Parts: sequence; structure tokens; C-alpha cells
Amino acid sequence: MTEVVTLDRLRAAGGAAVLLVGEAGIGKTALVEEAVSRAGDCRVLFGRADPDEGTPAFWPWLRLLESAAGGLSPALLSLVDEGESAAVARFRAIRATVGALRATAADGPLMLVLEDLHWADQASLALLGALCREIAGSGIFVLATSRAPGPDLPEAEVLTLGAWDVGAVGAYLRVYAGGPVHGTWPEVVYRLGGGSPLYTRELARLLAAQDRLAYPAGDIDLPDGLRRLVGRRTAGLSAATRELLAVASALGSEIDVTVLARVTGPLPPSALADAVEAGILIDDPWTPQALRFAHELVRQALYQDLPRDERIGAHARIADVLSGVAAPGTGSRGEIVAAGVVPGGAGAAEVARHRIRAAVDDASRRVAVGACVAAAEAAGRGLDHAEAVHWYGRALELAPVDVELLLGRAEAAYRDGRLDVALVDGRAAVDAGDPRGAYVIRGLGGPIARPLQRLCEDALDLDLGPAARAQVLAQYAYLLTENLSAERAGPVSREAMVLAEASGDPAALAAAIHARQAVLDPIGDVAETERLAGRICDLSQASRRPDAELWGRNWQIDCALVTGDRAGFEVGRARLADLAERLGRPVAHWHRLRADATAALLDGRFADAAGAAVEARDLAARSQDASAPFLWLVFAGALAWHTGDAAHRPADLAEMQARSAASPIAMAQIGRLAREVGDRSVGESCLARLRVVLPSLPADSRRGYIQLVTGEIALWLGDLDTVRDCYRRTAGYSGRFANSATVCHGAIDRILGEFAAGLGEMQAAEEHLAAAVRLEERLGSPPFLAQARVAYARVVSKRDHRAARRLAEQALATARRLGMPAVAAEATALGRDPLTAREREVAGLVADGLANRAIAERLVLSERTVETHVRNLLGKLGLASRAELRADPQYRY
Repeated sequence: MTEVVTLDRLRAAGGAAVLLVGEAGIGKTALVEEAVSRAGDCRVLFGRADPDEGTPAFWPWLRLLESAAGGLSPALLSLVDEGESAAVARFRAIRATVGALRATAADGPLMLVLEDLHWADQASLALLGALCREIAGSGIFVLATSRAPGPDLPEAEVLTLGAWDVGAVGAYLRVYAGGPVHGTWPEVVYRLGGGSPLYTRELARLLAAQDRLAYPAGDIDLPDGLRRLVGRRTAGLSAATRELLAVASALGSEIDVTVLARVTGPLPPSALADAVEAGILIDDPWTPQALRFAHELVRQALYQDLPRDERIGAHARIADVLSGVAAPGTGSRGEIVAAGVVPGGAGAAEVARHRIRAAVDDASRRVAVGACVAAAEAAGRGLDHAEAVHWYGRALELAPVDVELLLGRAEAAYRDGRLDVALVDGRAAVDAGDPRGAYVIRGLGGPIARPLQRLCEDALDLDLGPAARAQVLAQYAYLLTENLSAERAGPVSREAMVLAEASGDPAALAAAIHARQAVLDPIGDVAETERLAGRICDLSQASRRPDAELWGRNWQIDCALVTGDRAGFEVGRARLADLAERLGRPVAHWHRLRADATAALLDGRFADAAGAAVEARDLAARSQDASAPFLWLVFAGALAWHTGDAAHRPADLAEMQARSAASPIAMAQIGRLAREVGDRSVGESCLARLRVVLPSLPADSRRGYIQLVTGEIALWLGDLDTVRDCYRRTAGYSGRFANSATVCHGAIDRILGEFAAGLGEMQAAEEHLAAAVRLEERLGSPPFLAQARVAYARVVSKRDHRAARRLAEQALATARRLGMPAVAAEATALGRDPLTAREREVAGLVADGLANRAIAERLVLSERTVETHVRNLLGKLGLASRAELRADPQYRY
């Protein structure tokens, strides 16, 4: 076979991977068997994926490692919950396994056979991909099979197998018969089998057993399809063996002999050996207690022939046995689960799969529901929230009006970022009279805030106790702020707090604190926000609400950013990262990535900042958080202000402005983007809307940002009355930073200084800008320090051009190093000496008190030329007289 020759060639390379792709029965297994027969001195390990519901993560690898020895063990893939996310735990397990395989191969070549990867879980494929990336020169040879074109393994050689033609069928019949084959048979077998190697092999086996291949072809009393072929193959087996195989087909593609014996009772003597001899089952010499069906189609045919009552009874008995499996050592699925090696509650999932198929009456349905809930809870403990959603869904199929199941699936869906499922289940729970459905989705706004608000309004019509009412009111208050009704949110949040305090319920109190924080000004009320952050973090364990700690950690980060506490910010970021890993939720990792993007931006690592922000946006989008694109836009706008990179700016600001006209925060951000790109029309439209709402903005987390950005837009457009209004409203923010994990604008004194300069209040402008430079120096943020210095230089250049040049030169060095073209250009202009070399000479002599005639004699110039130089340099320096120049020592060149 040319394919096998290719495998031999790859083997000579010292490490390689081959993926055999083809439909069921196309001959992948036969080719694998041929390749294994040529393995020579390679140690061969086998693993196979399984299609059954409840199959553990890494299943083919667990089987493969179970057949090994030495440093290889299924324990390498154990995902014990140690407070880390599923992703981190799986990454750690994958790296350990790859390392162990490479170390084992160093003592002698390994051939790893992985079959039926079209049924493999993502964790198994991730491990295979990781191994393939390091396979060159490792002494490891991977031979994998799959029906589908995937998985995507760029490092592997893919061999696609197709149906055999008549010639190939004839060649196979001659090999199989071991003697002459009449020339009429290849066409007949090809027609009946359609060129399928599996069907061809089954027909060849049958015809050879009947000794018909040497004679002319005749009618074959066989209908199309494998079920009849299987029937013929099993016809010669004893009734006890056929019954055993029928039960085994319900167990799954892979058969644990110990479990099978517990299900059926003592196995008939030689029954399994007879099935192996007939080619129905395949024996694995490395694990004699484990058998598998020769082909999944064979198992399916046997399973479909089971009478209904027998099928249901088989699943019930299997579930009973699996619930109590305890004898280790066979390496089968049940044993591995029982030994605690399989991660994420796969044992519970296996039991649930069989319980569902045995659920025929009220009693068995209740048992099946309990098994599904156990599987969902086990999946949740293993941070596999998607699997938890699946099992709660299966339970709801059996008990569709069970509110606890609805809430369980809603919570799992919320943790998995599937907000649509969580919202539907929350609505169903509220409609059934349970208010908890109103606050399953917590801490998220955007488009989902409107339906959540309506859900709260309906829940408030229910007969609620103090704690439940406090939780619904707290959620309602938060959503009111998200839906631009902060003036209503304040009283509602206060009522929630009173009820929560009175109830003493930690969960209600955590929710009320969350609502209270939503109506605070994070800049003006930073001390209160810090107090609430500490309190809600302390409540997170007692309230059994880990998301409460997530809120608190985010508030602590924002407080540190507002006050310029860089050390506090880094401590908060580390705590948030640890929490995100422990929770394993998309929303937690989203917050972590936003904090990472902010840290990179403050450092001037603009590419890293953009990368983390894009990753956060994409993660939130996968989690159905519709606010993610806008928050990315906000961050990208702040980034572009430093870098000048317009790649991520929206193509049509006017359309965006028209669509978001009702949102002041959106108007502020779109107006700022318009300023960056010079779109005065959009900027004026945004400013017109902002002027109207500015006096009535509620004191919430958005107000300070909107006021500051409105002033910046107004300054750009020359609306000094609005600048003055914004300056008055934000002057109390002096000494703080307009920084958060959402967007960073630097020291507020820089913005206030620009307002004051635009209003002609130059002394106040210089004081603010000098403060901004000091604040940015303390924070240690090079890009914002450069922005502050160039703004200060711009203002001070009218009075002290040497100081302006010094500031500009410092800003220029930073801008060039970090890649800030706009700052570099302005700093270059501000740092340029306005005087020519001759004018500097003349200025120095004037500053020393010399008259024009004395200067002319000293420089050998005409007195008229000296007068011209003096007039020009005074104009360039903005001075009215020679006396001003003599009075200021900076002009003594």
C-alpha cells in the first residue's frame, strides 16, 4: 500500500503524525493494523474516542495511557479542582502529558494509535495538537483516524481514503481467500458493498466461510446494509453470546468486562472469546478486561435490534452497576472514573446517560432527573459550565416545570456566557412565581438590560420576603443605571440596602451593595467606593456569590486608578487574575483582560494593550455580551489618541451617532472620536445633545467622564460657555485621574489645565498642568506623562520658552521611544528655538544691559541691523520691551 510506504518514510524522520480520513467502513482500521504490523521496535499504545454521551474529557488519551507503563499514567490528565480555571488546569495537564510522552520516547520509539477522532472532545484534540507541534525528532509516531476532514493538525500528513473500485475489491478478495477467486465475484461484491472496505470485508468473510469465492458468482441472499451482515456473523454464536452482545451494545462502544458481568450475571464460558473469534469484538492484549466492538456500525446494528423492554432494562442495570463500581485495575471507563482519574464528573455523566435511557415511568424519571442534576453539579465543580447546561437541559426534558432545574440551568448558562438561555430560564422561573429568576444574570448591561429590567418589575409584583425583595430591588437599581434612569435608581438602591441590612441575608446585602455602588461617582465618591469594595469582598463567601468578589475586585482596581495608586492597582490586578482563574467564567476573564490592557496602556506597551483589549472584546462577544464592541471602541479611542492608529475606529461615526443619540455616554465617546478624526459635523451633533443633558446628569459612574469629555469636545469646537460650565463642574476632581479599566485619559488636572488655558486663565492653567506632570510622574505612566508635559509646554511657551523647550524635549524623547507621532510632532515644534543664532547672540547682549551701538561694535554690525534683530527677537519671544528681556535671566544666552 502506498499509504503504508508513506508511514514508513515518515517514521524514518524521527517523529511524525499521520491522519487517516475517510467515511465509516472505508478501511482506516485495516490500514492502521497494517501500519502497526510494520512498527518494528516501536512500542505501540492504543486509544479510541467514544461517541457516547458522558464520555470523559481526554478519553482516548486515558485509554492510551492506561495501556502504558513507567512514567505514563492516566493520572497525568487528572483535573482536580485546585481553585484554577478549567482552561488552566487542562493546559497544565496537556503540558505534563506531552513532556511524559517525550521522556518515554527518549528510551525507545513510541507509536501512538488514536482512532475515531471525529468523536473526540476538544481537550483530546488540544492535547494531540500540542504533541504534534513538538513531534519532530521526538521519536514519537502518531497514527490517527477520523471520518471528518478535521481535526486541524497542520503538522500532520493527512491521507484521505476513498471507496475501493472494482479492481481493488478483486485484489482484496484474492488476498482474503488465500487462493483463486472467480472473476465474476469482484463486480458482484463491488455492487453489493458499494466499494466500502467494511462491507467488502464482511462479504468476503461470509463468502469465504461458505467456500463460494472459487466458483462463479450467484445470488447472495443478503439485503443491503450491515444489520443483516451482523446477523449472519452472529448466527453461528450461541444464544447466550448473542444476548451478551446485545446488552454490551447498550453499554457502549467499549466494554468493561467487569461491568458487563455485573450487569448480566456470570458470563457464559467462552462467550466473549467466541465473539472475538467471530470478529464482532476486538481484544486489547494490553488491557484484557477491556473489549471493543469491531466497528461502531456493528454496535449500532445490535443495539437497534434490542427489543424495547430489554433495552430499557439493560440501561437500568448498567446505571445501577456504574453507580457502585469500585474495583480498580481494569483500565476501563468505569474503573478509571471510580478511581478518580477522570476529570469533571464524567462518572456522574455516564450514570446519567443510562438513567435517561431507562426513564419510562414516574419513579425512573425521578431517578434520571437526580442523575442529571448530579452530572450537572459535577460538571460545574470541574468548571465545565457548558456540560452543566447540557445536563440540566436533559433533566428539564424529563421535568419541564421544575423551577429548581430552570434556575440551575440559568445559573450554569450565565456562568458559561450563554445569556440567551439564562434569560429564557429566568423568565420561566419568574413566571412560575420564583423571584430568583430575576437576578440570575448579574452585573451585565447593554441590550440585555431592558428585558432584565422588565423581569425585575414582574418579580416585584410577587409576594416577596425582605431578603428576596432586597435582591430584586438591588438588581432593578443596577439595571436602571444601565438603562439611563439613574435618578430613579438612587431611591431604589437605598430601599434595597435598608431591606438587606434588616434581613441579615449576606446574598441580599451583597446585591444591595452592588446596586449602591452603581449610583456613586467613582471619582468624587472614591472613598465610599473603596469601603463598599472591601465590604462586598468580605461578603462573597458568606453570600455564596463569587461574582460579588468579582465586583469588589474591579471596584478596587478602579479606585486605585482614580487615585493614582499604581502599587494598589497591581495588587488588585493580581487578585483579579487569581479570582478569574478560580471562577473560570468568561465574564471574570473578560475583566482580567481589560485590567491587563489598562496596565499595558499605562506602561506605553500599546501593542500589548490592543491585543489584550481585542481578546477581551472577542471573549465577551462569544459570551453574548453585546456591550463588548462599544467598550472596545472606548478603549481603542483612548489608545488611538496616543498612537494615532485609526485602524479600529468606526467607519461611519454619523450613523453611530444617530443610532446612539439617546445615550449621553455614547455621545461623549463618539464626540471624542470625532475630535480625533476631525469630523466637526458629528462633533457638533454630539455636543448639541450633551449640552441639553449636562445639567441633569445623575451622580453615577458615568457623570464625571461625560462632563470631562464634553468640555474637551466644546474646547475643540470653540464653545467656551460649555467649557466654562464643564470646568466648574469638574474642578473638584483636581488631583485625581480619569482612569479606569474601561478607559484611561490620565490626570484630570491636564484636562482642567486645557480648559483653563482655553478660557484665558493662564495662571490656573499652569498650576493644573504642573500638577498633572507631578501626578503622572508619581503614577509612572510614560505616555500620559508625555501628554501632560507637551500640554504644559504648550501653555508655558508664551511665558517661558526655555521651560517649554525643556518639557517638550522630555516629551519628545518619550514619544519617539513609545511611538506617539502626534505628541512627537507637537513636542518637536515646541522644542524648537524660535531665535536664530545671531538673534541669540543679540538677546544675550541685550540681557547683559548693552545698548544697540555697543552691540553693533561688539559684533561688527551696523546699528540698524542690531535694531532689526532686537525688534525680531522681542516679537518671537512675546516681549514688549528690552527691559522685560533684561529682567528675566532665562534670556542670558
